[in-house]
Amino acid sequence: MPKPTHRNKERVTVQTIADQAGVSIAAVSSVLNNRHVERRISPETVTTIRAVAAQLGYLPNISARRLRSGTSQKNNLVLAFVTSYEAPLSLANHLIMELRQLVGSQGKGMRDLTFSVMVEMFSAGQLKDMPGLLTGDHFNAAIITNTTPEDDQFLARSDLPFPVVLVNRAIPRYSCVVEDPEAGRLVGGALLQGRRRHPAVLHGTPLTQSTRNRVDSFVRAVTRQLGHPPQEIVAASLSESAAYDAMIRFLGSGGRLDALYAVTDSMALGAYHAIKEKRLKIPKDITVVGVGDYDISAFFDPPLSVVGVQRSELGKEASRLLLRQLEQPGLPPLKVEIPVQCVLRASTGL
Repeated sequence: MPKPTHRNKERVTVQTIADQAGVSIAAVSSVLNNRHVERRISPETVTTIRAVAAQLGYLPNISARRLRSGTSQKNNLVLAFVTSYEAPLSLANHLIMELRQLVGSQGKGMRDLTFSVMVEMFSAGQLKDMPGLLTGDHFNAAIITNTTPEDDQFLARSDLPFPVVLVNRAIPRYSCVVEDPEAGRLVGGALLQGRRRHPAVLHGTPLTQSTRNRVDSFVRAVTRQLGHPPQEIVAASLSESAAYDAMIRFLGSGGRLDALYAVTDSMALGAYHAIKEKRLKIPKDITVVGVGDYDISAFFDPPLSVVGVQRSELGKEASRLLLRQLEQPGLPPLKVEIPVQCVLRASTGL
């Protein structure tokens, strides 16, 4: 069997594999499409072709396959859910379910539409480096969320070649679905019951547009109610471990608080562990409110009180706006604001 000696720096094609393996293009195509049995290609040739393809690092050309199959963009939609590595993926499940239900409830034109959903991820602040984002090579439409201010600036000055809906950030020229920017006001009311006088807000860096709104509205509400702003506990990221580290440092240095607002549920989970490690009790010593990023917040110990929007509502509205753009290109962008809900559980003593 011919053995490739190096990885080709150019894109590996069927022709490349055929040349290396010493077989026809038709044989390579049959093997790569798993049709070698019906084409009666010998097991030895199949093994050779697959070994060469693996050695060269062959990847199928999705765009070319769509062209050869004769499927049109109208009938075959590839939707990308674009989010950062640092953010929770809970919205993705709701988006996929809501999109499927919405498409199925439309008229014949929408029922004829087939689609697949892919999750594309980027490092916070580096959305501009995502392959295919500016060229439209990888997907036909996108819902984008969890961007940083740097990412938002990139989106504001870019013209993406496909329909886009933004979740929890508002940028001119884009349709978007956002939560009520005054969510922090409800948090203040939930946290400060029972004469709590030393509240704090726990957040990561960098702040996104939505988490910035959560922090700012909470600070305003607490300042109006108590006459002084809450303390800010800043973690290195939005992760559970970063929130745990920040809380341990704060409590270990003598920091005093009796009420905590965590701007994501993942941060609330990290804070829970730090509070308990310091032998403090929730809610007796510290009441805690999260946001509702996780469906499992009701199963925290104790169950976590949350203020936020229903994930299903975000998914439903984002899907509706995206399908609106696909069905009627050229319509002006829309902004949908979803009111937040307050769900009080044992973490606030209720």
